[in-house]
Amino acid sequence: MAHYFTIMQGLRGCYMPDNAYTIQCATRRELKSALEDEAYSIRDAGYVGCSKRDIAALAAECWRRRKGWPYDLVAPYRDADQDHYPYALMVAHATRADYLEYVAECDTF
Repeated sequence: MAHYFTIMQGLRGCYMPDNAYTIQCATRRELKSALEDEAYSIRDAGYVGCSKRDIAALAAECWRRRKGWPYDLVAPYRDADQDHYPYALMVAHATRADYLEYVAECDTF
């Protein structure tokens, strides 16, 4: 059975994420792989955070709550010279309709 998640990254809070997309996952490994791809690009850009351990924990928690939850689960990250974590890799529960809408939107480009 497929489950759907929206993955976003960028500033936390009331700001629009820098990057957002909806995926379909049949297994937790698929979700973890998608999150690890995002985390790799974050670390490669010189940010601190989103370690492999953080990503594994985030994927496990998202998979446990895959039936739906009212808020985003996050893995925080920051610039190397900051002392707080204003950015996050965020995961939200999505529906099949959300996924189909995202796919249809991507096909128009």
